Amino acid sequence: MTTNPPPKTCAAAALRVLRAAAEIFSSLGYDAASISVIADRAGVSKANIFHHFKNKAALYQEVLKTACQSFTEAVDAVTQLDSDTPERLSEYARQRLCAYIEDPMSSRLVLRALTSDHGDGDIEPVRADFSNNFHRLVEIIRAGQTGGQLRADVNPALLALLINASNVFYAQTRPFLRHFTDIDFADDPKRYNVMMMDILLRGALPG
Repeated sequence: MTTNPPPKTCAAAALRVLRAAAEIFSSLGYDAASISVIADRAGVSKANIFHHFKNKAALYQEVLKTACQSFTEAVDAVTQLDSDTPERLSEYARQRLCAYIEDPMSSRLVLRALTSDHGDGDIEPVRADFSNNFHRLVEIIRAGQTGGQLRADVNPALLALLINASNVFYAQTRPFLRHFTDIDFADDPKRYNVMMMDILLRGALPG
């Protein structure tokens, strides 16, 4: 007798719950978000949520894990590139900016977790994941310094921080930046990214 494959409704419901939870957590934060509101947004019952996730903390952890995935993927990708360090860093910056713009919820979620004053175990995994990937980026920069491709007197952690911070600020403030008469790149992320990396890698002083 032929066995039919199991229905995919459970998986689809879990994905809807994760998407709804990401929206609610990113806009309200962990404490203000309720399972009832998430269930309503996902179009499922509270019981359905607890069928997939043990509790609110477990749901939050899964949402944060998904939000951090693109960071890990970007570092993985540039690590495998057969390019020099400046090209690797430029590609990393491009990928991260695209991720921030295409998925702003994930950006807000990670920022909330990283800037929260709470020492809850719920957010420690995302902090550890971010720290690990940040360290990997710093090592890419440090290897470039050792190979003579980057200035040896530049703090590698500071450069890694500036790349991420510049992209996050631009992605989060683009709607506001459009009103600045001096900014003609608010709607041109690719151009912004190229100019930003040019300044970070070559500086603003005349050559």
